[in-house]
Amino acid sequence: MKLGIIRCMQTEDYCPGSRDFRTIRERKGAFMGEDDIQLVGFINCGGCPGKKSETSQK
Repeated sequence: MKLGIIRCMQTEDYCPGSRDFRTIRERKGAFMGEDDIQLVGFINCGGCPGKKSETSQK
């Protein structure tokens, strides 16, 4: 199984992804029974577009 993780940019400061890596290594949850897991990417989403928009004041 090739696996890519896209995480929320808003949580990157307090969530380094260590739990994700542990879950993969221990073959828990969705990875239970998987023999070959290849992590091919670990990136942030880039942020929510709505959070970057400017508010108009009238």
